[in-house]
Amino acid sequence: MLADPMDAAVHRIMIVPNRSLGVTGLWFFYAGSVGLTLALAAWFAFNGFWPVLAYAIVELLLLGACLLASWRQGFYGELITVQEDCVWVEKGYAGHLERNVFNRYWAQVVVRVPHARLHPKRMYLRSHGRECEIGRCLTEAQRKSLEKRLAELIGPLGEAGSGHSRHGSSSFKQEIPTHG
Repeated sequence: MLADPMDAAVHRIMIVPNRSLGVTGLWFFYAGSVGLTLALAAWFAFNGFWPVLAYAIVELLLLGACLLASWRQGFYGELITVQEDCVWVEKGYAGHLERNVFNRYWAQVVVRVPHARLHPKRMYLRSHGRECEIGRCLTEAQRKSLEKRLAELIGPLGEAGSGHSRHGSSSFKQEIPTHG
């Protein structure tokens, strides 16, 4: 039995958030914010408005906590591996990865449309009653591109790798409104 070249290959899709500010840039930004804020707060404190200094310190601590949380969120990643018979989804942070395995033939990509107009659509890979969110950190355009790529690799409506629908249409996504 001859194997389809598409089925014999292993395809990997790596999804990581856009982290355009490096650690050096982050430190320069925080140091500049601290320097400017403390200089202004010190001037106000020397002129009798001492509570400004206390509020400035609290503000800088909160800014540092937010920058740290944002930096840690940048280490999130997803790896979608499409093999001959299964689809692996590994996602999370370096220390904690969640792994899901789906049968390639039965795997489906589902897109849920939120009730709120400004909320992004959410994409899931599902099979046999289990589902896993994918593309959490992508923009709408990137999510559409991922849908198209997964349609090529997995196939519409669970057809493994064929790229064509069982009913003649090349679209395989299901848009389901979310409740709550």
